[in-house]
Amino acid sequence: METIKLCVKGVISPRDIGLEKLMHEYTVYKRVLIPRTKHAVREVIKDRSIVVYAQQKWELDKKINEYLKNLSFHPMPFHNQSVYIENGNGKFWIHFKTKEGEAVCHLHVPAKYKPLIEKSCGSGYATNPVLGQVELIEDEKYGWINCHITLRLPKPKPYEPKGWLGVDVGWNKLATSILATTNPHLCFNNPTVHGKLFKTRIIQLKYLLKDYARKRRAWKKWNFRLKQTVKYATGVVAKEIVTKAKKHKAGIVMENLTFQSQTKKWLIPRYKLMIAIKTLCEREGIPFKLVPPKHTSIKCPRCGYINNENRKGERFACQKCSYEADADITAAMNIAAIAVGLAPTVKEVRLYAEASGDVATPLSPMVDDLYEDEGKPSKIEMRWAKS
Repeated sequence: METIKLCVKGVISPRDIGLEKLMHEYTVYKRVLIPRTKHAVREVIKDRSIVVYAQQKWELDKKINEYLKNLSFHPMPFHNQSVYIENGNGKFWIHFKTKEGEAVCHLHVPAKYKPLIEKSCGSGYATNPVLGQVELIEDEKYGWINCHITLRLPKPKPYEPKGWLGVDVGWNKLATSILATTNPHLCFNNPTVHGKLFKTRIIQLKYLLKDYARKRRAWKKWNFRLKQTVKYATGVVAKEIVTKAKKHKAGIVMENLTFQSQTKKWLIPRYKLMIAIKTLCEREGIPFKLVPPKHTSIKCPRCGYINNENRKGERFACQKCSYEADADITAAMNIAAIAVGLAPTVKEVRLYAEASGDVATPLSPMVDDLYEDEGKPSKIEMRWAKS
């Protein structure tokens, strides 16, 4: 059975009855095992007979094991402890294995994590199919125990998509998506620009980071803020795209970008956004597909003409049929059309073979309909005759 890994958070009250037994071993782990491990590492590094290279890490592990074997009590590792959760009358009880048997604590869970916790509830270590792992972090000020629980849940089966949501990550916008459906001809609607609120902030932080690094001032603070902002923006954009696809019962398609030259110098990292969307799709059972990125930015979605001169900055203007639109939306349309399977097929396109470097793609007969609303195109329909 295929499973997916999820991380949820909860807390244990300092007044919990089962916490006393748990904290006894946790205190020993924190005050005995960790200092002994650090002392062992220091002693090995000081030993001149041992040169710690990558090939000699086994000697370092051997020394550490010798120190740990001399401990009178071996506590459990709280960073990788197997647990199971029980649902009793709407309350969640988390079970820990301890030296003296078992510790049961009442787990307080936020509302957004309750559906996931309910799916992972079981009846024991032997019969529970979704055993999890927990990391305990003690709040020294108030005494609460923060639990970071990793669950393994059955992977949901993806549904049959009614359309495909093409996603493009560009220079000018964080991400752009458009929905492509067939009823019975190719139809594009619901174009959306994601992450408008983060674009200005990311550009400002990049400028400040560059300026502070040039002046050799406190640039690490701005570097940390930039990384956190980009990380948060990536998560927000991924959730918006997945929510839109789930609302329209559509799949998500993106460009398969793996080389560094295709992923660097963007407002948000393309590869991390792709991984975030793919992970959310696996959790929600949404179909996810990757398509080749060839010519998606310079190909006209109306006539299929491929030319580097078609795209100039933020606008796309076809040199053959005079089709004009936003460049990022045009790229998202080409990506979605490839996923639907009704895009114009390229028959041995030899770019740059001619002196001019312009090659038009042979197409089947096509008729396009453009509906305008207040001067702005709101819906584009394209029909390709079957050859």
